[in-house]
Amino acid sequence: MLNYSILQRLRIGVGKLPGTRSLYNFLRLLIAPTYREDGLATVHNCDFLKDKRFLKAYHTALHLHPGMDIRWRVHVTQWAGWHASRLDGDFVECGVNRAFLSSSVMNFIDFDEIADRKFYLFDTYCGLVENQISPADKAAYRNYYEDTYQLVSSSFNNNSNIIVIRGVVPDSLATVYIEKVAYLSIDMNCALPELAALEFFWPKIVIGGVIILDDYGFSGHEEQKRVADCFSEKQGVKVLSLPTGQGLLIKS
Repeated sequence: MLNYSILQRLRIGVGKLPGTRSLYNFLRLLIAPTYREDGLATVHNCDFLKDKRFLKAYHTALHLHPGMDIRWRVHVTQWAGWHASRLDGDFVECGVNRAFLSSSVMNFIDFDEIADRKFYLFDTYCGLVENQISPADKAAYRNYYEDTYQLVSSSFNNNSNIIVIRGVVPDSLATVYIEKVAYLSIDMNCALPELAALEFFWPKIVIGGVIILDDYGFSGHEEQKRVADCFSEKQGVKVLSLPTGQGLLIKS
């Protein structure tokens, strides 16, 4: 049976025999992972899981989507929100569903205390649009979507700087005036609207502004990755592929 004693012996012998380091890391992952959820398992440091600010923001967001286990993904979006809060520009999310990610970001950076910013939430709030889904969008039908407009609207109806926009991207994007964007989150589960959002907002993204592509590295979302890579190459920038499955893009 695997136990810490075996692991300790392997640790001492790491490097002395070929393959011992790989075996040690594999067994360590089986016996004592520091994180294992949402398609990611690791033995790396993840002290953010104990951070009171992270925990408060994560658990506050859970009332919108109970049972979510995507803590490292949320950590990435919280960092992106913190980074963007130090820039000049609004926050935008395209693909909101229940607003779990955006709510966590808002709580993490105390968005309601930032009087000069707005957070725009674009979604159909009832799932994907059939004629936007191409045969290459293999993961488009993986999730069931209920109508979440009332849930999201009522959750933020006391926040004048949080704007909930119901409609189809890209048509809905021009219905509000947004001059500058510091934070853009894209999670629409098919390539066409995601590319449209990138093309629409890129001129508005401030230098140093951050874009999170939620589906970038996930299996079945290769078409979304392909269009994001082609777009970023044309702009002279490159998407960073994260082990969480997300893509990170910073305008330089």
